[in-house]
Amino acid sequence: MLDRVAETPARQVFDTARRAEPAQALEAICLLATGRDGFLAGASHAIHRPGAPLMTLTTAMQAPVIRVSEPEPGIACFDLVLSQLQPMAPQPIAPKAHTMIVALRAGLLARTLDQAFAHLCDRESLGQKTLHHQLVKTQFSRTWAFLSQLRRELVIVGNTCALAEPDRVHNAIDTHLLQSSKLMGGHGLRDASAHGLEYLSLLIRATLASQLVCGQPVVTAQDLGHFEDGV
Repeated sequence: MLDRVAETPARQVFDTARRAEPAQALEAICLLATGRDGFLAGASHAIHRPGAPLMTLTTAMQAPVIRVSEPEPGIACFDLVLSQLQPMAPQPIAPKAHTMIVALRAGLLARTLDQAFAHLCDRESLGQKTLHHQLVKTQFSRTWAFLSQLRRELVIVGNTCALAEPDRVHNAIDTHLLQSSKLMGGHGLRDASAHGLEYLSLLIRATLASQLVCGQPVVTAQDLGHFEDGV
């Protein structure tokens, strides 16, 4: 089990992304970040339910305008579309919003690992339980350890600071998602399964986490300690 941590917006986003449908998690992060219902929009694209209102995640309050909205096969199983927006000038992301974007992707990683565990728990290979194979146990252990430490870091960061080296954090999530998806083999290609969650998470990074964090205090590696970059 992951360590218990204080209730924060980041934890709410993490738990929703892990246990609810991805569209609900995207709605939750929008409400917590902006105080309004809808889906967050990046500078040029947005992931959202068809017809749902879009909110900017930046410090500016310019309303996003959709240019083209078409079904995206990789996320259609989650009742989500990827829309191209009228270009907006890139704006810094507030630390609170960026922290929750990291928590959202971490929650999707936990959801992927939960799916892999449920898939493998009753399976056998080479005469023993698949979960008992050393390589499989190591993968689960390393990813849970990564998630546990990342959640503690997000609690320490809170709403007023920014994670140091955010690209490094996102790269680590990408690596663990890739390895966790592989645990399910071809079964991970089914609709709403591991590879779909991995693709959605990558889209979230590309659309929402690509802008710079505004000039706020940064929590350094010395403050937090280090976590693994991946497997």
